[in-house]
Amino acid sequence: MTAIGAVGIPPFGFVIAADGRKRLDDESRAKATADDLKHETDEAQKIFEIIGGDKVLAYGVSGFVKLSKFDVMAEIKRKVDLLSYRQFDTCRKFLTSICSKINEELNEAKGTGKIETLPTLRRTEDGTACKVLELIVVGYFKNAPSLIMCSFTHSNGKRIEYQVNSLPPHFCAILGSDAVRKAIYPDPGGLADARFAEYTKPIPIYSLPDATEYVKGYVAACSSDVAREIDFDMWKITGGHIHVAQITPQRGFEWLIPPKASPL
Repeated sequence: MTAIGAVGIPPFGFVIAADGRKRLDDESRAKATADDLKHETDEAQKIFEIIGGDKVLAYGVSGFVKLSKFDVMAEIKRKVDLLSYRQFDTCRKFLTSICSKINEELNEAKGTGKIETLPTLRRTEDGTACKVLELIVVGYFKNAPSLIMCSFTHSNGKRIEYQVNSLPPHFCAILGSDAVRKAIYPDPGGLADARFAEYTKPIPIYSLPDATEYVKGYVAACSSDVAREIDFDMWKITGGHIHVAQITPQRGFEWLIPPKASPL
């Protein structure tokens, strides 16, 4: 699992942060091999760049990146490498093509038994489906600022569906513990949990340094002692080294806090 925060501040740029913990949830651990457990770490890289042709983007993935014998992260990288230099009108169309191909691979793997069961730990906001994984993609596509959310869900344990949604470039997007998100940045009419005060940053945000503090704060909050109290299942599989990247029109992709280890 992963906690990710991303903020867009056009025309200055974007900031994206993620935790470094790579841990199996209880459902996966029950079926894990010794080799699976060997790869657990608190220093995994979870933010990646997409550089090619007319695009300078970064993406992070939250959710279940290893489904039985199916390596989701490796499949995402293959699809990104395959399509990065092809021509698309918009960032959304580019990502729709990637997600469509990933979704086909996921469903084929489920049909052949390569993926034995689909995860049920996390549900969508309306409770009608279970989350498999989500992507946040930020940066510049044909010089246009872009912030895209991609989600993969299932409702029957058999077939995965996907959605690709464009968000306003000046936006704060966070993935991870829904309970922590609602406690820190409650929905309209709700009250923030004062126990998370040290992790919060007032919004709206108008500068990249403030955006950095916002995303770092949310990611850190997801592995805090308070998070342990309100969302223990997510807390167990979130934490470790926080790494942060920045994407700007002038400098492109650059690390503000680099990862400590190799990719997931």
